[in-house]
Amino acid sequence: MNSWISKIKDYLNKFLEVGVLLLAVSVIAEILFGPDVPFFGSKVTNNLIDLLNKLGEQGIAALIVVFAVIFVFRKLLK
Repeated sequence: MNSWISKIKDYLNKFLEVGVLLLAVSVIAEILFGPDVPFFGSKVTNNLIDLLNKLGEQGIAALIVVFAVIFVFRKLLK
């Protein structure tokens, strides 16, 4: 049972890592080539800015979410 849970945990960590890398590549591609990059969709940076603005409006709940995301990324980078 323990090995099964650790395998799922490893797969989820890899999935999260791939997602973060795709997000970074799409932001860089949009900065370099403009908002109409065919493969990555459109307006990725605008969606990120909207997300950050909505988090800013939520106050303390947004702060907790940001700390949780930072905690996950720090564990991922180790």
